[in-house]
Amino acid sequence: MNLMHLLKDPPIQIILTVFFSNLIYTVKSYSMLCKELKNLSTNLEPFEKGNISYKFEEFKHIITSSRLSAKAWDDFQSTLVFSENIAYQDNETEELDYDSVSDSMAGIQTTSDALDFFNEETLAYAHYNRHVIALAPTLLTGFGPLFTFVMIGTAFGMLDFSSTQALTKSISGFVGTMQVAAMCSVFAVASALISMTVDKFWFSKWILPGVAKVQNKITELFSTISSEKFLVDLLKTTKTQSHENVVLLRGLPATFAGSIKKDLTNIVVPYLDSMIFGINNLNKTMEKKSAGSDDDLSGLF
Repeated sequence: MNLMHLLKDPPIQIILTVFFSNLIYTVKSYSMLCKELKNLSTNLEPFEKGNISYKFEEFKHIITSSRLSAKAWDDFQSTLVFSENIAYQDNETEELDYDSVSDSMAGIQTTSDALDFFNEETLAYAHYNRHVIALAPTLLTGFGPLFTFVMIGTAFGMLDFSSTQALTKSISGFVGTMQVAAMCSVFAVASALISMTVDKFWFSKWILPGVAKVQNKITELFSTISSEKFLVDLLKTTKTQSHENVVLLRGLPATFAGSIKKDLTNIVVPYLDSMIFGINNLNKTMEKKSAGSDDDLSGLF
């Protein structure tokens, strides 16, 4: 069997061209995707559930800068629930206490499952043409019988039954063409198997672990809370705050009166006492001046 002769045959060249083109595209796509997943996972490592609240803008910048997670984040962001604090005044210490909207909540939650947004489809499949990679094995498998039957038909057309000598001479070409026909199926099936093996192995070995790391980090940062539970907790806290407001409003007159009394006692009364003392001294001085006014005037004029 002349291998170089087979490789120069057009059907074999078509099969090999499709095979190597698909292989190069697969390796290139998966290499770039694997690198981007690794970078995204590395950039998300510093974030923890305890610091995501005050590092949210930094986290948002990182996750929107990556083409893998930007689209998924736009959809996922609408499901986030931010835990706000409400200030209460302690009646005894008169200091402000800060309570969370919900005692069962901490940080930032989501009312939906993060895996619905950050999955293989959004983090991997959407960033390369997976249909081309999936089509290649089917196309190669189809090329096998197609070119085989084409070459078989060509081989039978080469037989010359006009004479014994012509038939003998045409048999060598017939055998060579039949050999090419058989090898078309071999090359096509082998190429299809190799393409599927490379696709499945590379994706499961390098892409899926990268996707899983990003998914685990997102689910770790944003715990899931049902929207119904959040609304119940929010209603409970709103009622608590309303009750505190009513208590404060009811005690407002007494507090205001006490504050006025305290101000009068500590500031106004001493000031009035000082003014009265000054006026009394002024009256005494004026009385003395009035009693001795003749002598004073005589001395002046």
